[in-house]
Amino acid sequence: MKHTLTLLTALLLAPLAAFTQDSATKPGSGRAAFFEEDILWQNKEENAWPYHVYGLVQSAKGTLLAFAEGRQGKGGDADPHHLVVKRSTDGGRSWSRNIYVEKADGSFWAANGQPGKLECWTNTGPVVDEKTGRVFFFYALNEGTRHQNWTRVFYRYSNDDGLTWLPSPQEGGRIEVTHLFKDNPHGWTFHMPGPGHGIQLRHQQGRHADKNGRLVLAVWHRRAVTASPRLYGVSMLVSDDHGKTWRRAGDAGIGHGMGEGRIVELEDGRILLNARGGAAEKINTQKHRVYAWSTDVGETFGKPVIRTEFEYSENGCDSSIHRYATTAQHGKSILLFSRPADPQQRARMTVSLSTDEGQTWSRHKLVHEGPSFYSDLVVLPDRTIGLLYGKGKSPHRQLPDHVAFARFNLEWIKQP
Repeated sequence: MKHTLTLLTALLLAPLAAFTQDSATKPGSGRAAFFEEDILWQNKEENAWPYHVYGLVQSAKGTLLAFAEGRQGKGGDADPHHLVVKRSTDGGRSWSRNIYVEKADGSFWAANGQPGKLECWTNTGPVVDEKTGRVFFFYALNEGTRHQNWTRVFYRYSNDDGLTWLPSPQEGGRIEVTHLFKDNPHGWTFHMPGPGHGIQLRHQQGRHADKNGRLVLAVWHRRAVTASPRLYGVSMLVSDDHGKTWRRAGDAGIGHGMGEGRIVELEDGRILLNARGGAAEKINTQKHRVYAWSTDVGETFGKPVIRTEFEYSENGCDSSIHRYATTAQHGKSILLFSRPADPQQRARMTVSLSTDEGQTWSRHKLVHEGPSFYSDLVVLPDRTIGLLYGKGKSPHRQLPDHVAFARFNLEWIKQP
């Protein structure tokens, strides 16, 4: 009888033990540190190298969409580029093959009187409307010369989580919005959406409460490479009608070298712009990040602030900023920031954590010791964190060998 009771007890407790063990190791449970990483784009996958300049978003239905340039030729900024996206419906554990948003096949230039020229489709600026489920993808067409004097700006959109992109080729294939930037007061002719994801406002209060739902994407600009100064700066591209119409809102960073910039909405409704610095201005911010804040939903920005705690290599690098949790969700505000943290070269991919809305960064976790490049962050429904980043040594020190997708939880970041 005693043995029967012992066996019965063991059988009754077995499911509970299994549940407890599973809960303790589940990535988003908050109980055990978790990290895993896989290669998303291999070296020379589908005859492209490198895959560079990324955007990462999660659709309203939970599909992950990872965007990149698939570069051709020598892989330079003005060489031909495809624009591709990969989809994951299982939280980044597996990914589709490339879906081409734009191909550098010469068809655009042939239709515009320049047969034989291949397109330099460039930059990745995705933004998701969580109410309608529509995914917008903004990008540019670089003129394709080493002077890089001008770009044209376009977008396409998807209603099926990135499987297909509209308008269709029969409908023109893309929507041009270059005209939104032509009347700028700075003489900008070079306009680059993103890189990295845009946001949809949700923390607006008081007189700006009606702007919850606004879509916002950062776009960086400059004059021609031959101009002096180039007058780098960033503006906001916004929509208040779920993407039916778009317009240019506030400018930021003029004279401070602000280039590739990322935005995050703070709990008090301000928008924080965190941008890569540059040297082609009176104020040399090349080795640092530059901050600017908007208190009016992106219509204007205050005076930029140079953040010297983030020291970069001489060429700087695009980085990502993303909200992990609000005080209501987690008991405190948590922002995440990813970038290569080595001050001498693009290396040491690091994710940092802030609990005071980006004023200070209290935790820094090394993801990869070696060569590291552009990145973008996302937070998944199970509260794990996804990081898309270029890594690995390449023949060109400023370009990655391949692209990785890392997945980890907050407990892993907090580990010593």
